[in-house]
This record gives sequence, C-alpha cells and structure tokens, in this order.
Amino acid sequence: MTGLLRKDLLYLKRQGKFLLVIFAFYAVLSFLSDDGIEHFNSIFITLIAMLPTVVIVNSFAYDELSKWNTYALSLPITKGTLAFSKYLLSFSLILLTALIPFLANLLSGSLSEETGLTIYAASGAALLLCEILIPLFYRFGTQKARFALLVVVLIPTLGAYLLKQARFAAPSDAQILFLLKISPVFLVIFSVVSYYISCKILDNKEN
Repeated sequence: MTGLLRKDLLYLKRQGKFLLVIFAFYAVLSFLSDDGIEHFNSIFITLIAMLPTVVIVNSFAYDELSKWNTYALSLPITKGTLAFSKYLLSFSLILLTALIPFLANLLSGSLSEETGLTIYAASGAALLLCEILIPLFYRFGTQKARFALLVVVLIPTLGAYLLKQARFAAPSDAQILFLLKISPVFLVIFSVVSYYISCKILDNKEN
C-alpha cells in the first residue's frame, strides 16, 4: 500500500511544487486584502473541492499513459489493494487541503462554527465527487470519464437552477444542520459501495 501511494506522489511531485507556490501566492494576497481571513476562506475552501479532484484525474491519466494497471495486475497485490490506494490518496488529499483553512482560522482566532461547517461540507462534497469518479475512471478510462465529470458537476447545478425556477423553498438552517449531522453515515455507505464497484470493475477487466 505504501508503495502504491508513493508511486502516485512521485508522479505528482512536480505538480505539487507548483501548487505550493500557488497556495503561498493566494495566502499572501488574501491577508493583504481588506477582507483578510474572509478572502482567504473564499479561496481555500473552494480549493478543498477542486484540488483533490484534479490530482485524482491526473493520477489516473499518468497510470493510463504508462499502462500501470496492466502491470499492477500482474504483481502480487490484490485488486482491492490497488483500488483502495486511490481512495486513500483522495482522502489524504482532502484532509490535507481542509487543514489549510482550518489551521489558518484556528491560529488567527477566527474559527467559528459556521466556518467549521463550511469546511466540513466542502470536504464531504470533494469526497463524494472522488468516490463517483474513481469507479468511472476504472471503467471508462480518463478520456471518457472526463466527460462524465462534466455531467456529475452539471447535474446538481441544473437541479439547483430548476428548483429555484420552480420556487421551491430553500431548506431551513435546522434542516441543513440535520443533513450535515447524518452525512457521515451516508458518506461511509457511499464509500463502501464505490469501493465495491471499483473492485468489481477490476475483477471484470482481469477476466
């Protein structure tokens, strides 16, 4: 497992240096602005949902380019371990990305319940998106799965627009808080189902 994660991190080493420069630039820019921590949050909480997805996409693209899966399936590792490494990579990236705004708010004394819930919601959305994408990449490859990514992003956007046009009442704060409280159970179930689907796809590829 450690070797699989190290392989992905080596692929992304150069890109990681570039991302660190971007992080530092936006961090300095945010704290020099009048809004300060609010501007910082608006940028980095958005990155929680975006960055892990981009890294996972590039990870699969590198694997496909190097014919990694074909080689990996000939090694003495299980298909479950191969798939699990991608889920562990996505979870680690989400956790690390979420720690940036969390620690920044904590150290600046600006961490509030609302900010904490926003960071958690962005992390949950990122995890959900990665869990949808990983089986799609195993099934269709990077080129076709990228079109699926557009569909995955557009469906909730279109749904929100249609609900707004239909003048459905927005959920109350109490309803949103209740959904956030039960969301860990949903995310665990969705993770297990997604992992199972990925394993089945790899089983079928071997056959």
